[in-house]
Amino acid sequence: MCMKKIRVNITVDEVLLKQAKKKLDLFGGKLSTLFNAYLTDFVKSMDEEVGKGHKELLEKFKELEKRIDKLERS
Repeated sequence: MCMKKIRVNITVDEVLLKQAKKKLDLFGGKLSTLFNAYLTDFVKSMDEEVGKGHKELLEKFKELEKRIDKLERS
């Protein structure tokens, strides 16, 4: 899997950036590697949450339809 990479300019909190750099030094990584990992996790979690939430909403909607049917028949 070959990904095309682009350069982006972002604004971040200075204190958090310094903390991240200190933590990255422990692993010998670069800030771009950390950011890319967070971005990947963010995209994956958004896909999972949307799919999960959609399924739950459909189930709740079906349950509400059943309740409405019961009330209408009463």
